[in-house]
Amino acid sequence: MKKILTALVIFTLASGGLMTQTTDMGGGVFVNMEGQINIVADAGLVERFMESDYVMIMLYMLADPNTTAKINRDTVWVMFNNEPIKMPVLSEFREAYLNENRDARIYDRLGKDQLIQSQLSGYPVNRAFDFFPLRSQSKSTDRATLSGSVITQTKLYIKNPGFKPGDRFLIAVRDMDNPDIKGAVAVVLQ
Repeated sequence: MKKILTALVIFTLASGGLMTQTTDMGGGVFVNMEGQINIVADAGLVERFMESDYVMIMLYMLADPNTTAKINRDTVWVMFNNEPIKMPVLSEFREAYLNENRDARIYDRLGKDQLIQSQLSGYPVNRAFDFFPLRSQSKSTDRATLSGSVITQTKLYIKNPGFKPGDRFLIAVRDMDNPDIKGAVAVVLQ
């Protein structure tokens, strides 16, 4: 049976006062269920394609019971070397990056669904929301509402700041209206 490596990673960021306790599930999957927004981040493709101009992280988000959080592109970001990295605008991203279909195919083949679902109590997954849908799919959604009963899944692309093995970064999410409703997950690249 696969041994799950659990590591406690603590990041404190002066801007925003975010602190996160993250569990490393192996295979590039990181989980934090501590905030009001619970996050599972799969950075396996970042590790696989570190030389790429843009990198994809698959996010699974679930609000705590009795909590609702509204998110948009401005309330989801990556902190790397104490610098925030925002998602690119979809039109600019599509002009600059042509490998999103490859990313989607490879991600689907990795088959991490059961590992990720095990951390999120088997709630149904809303795949209708996506900041970066494939070109053949519907328009992107710039806003979503997170609840405590449905997992929201989306791709998060960022311009690669030059990631290399051993790098650490934080993915942070906060509510559009109430900055006290937030969550974060730390990622350590292998």
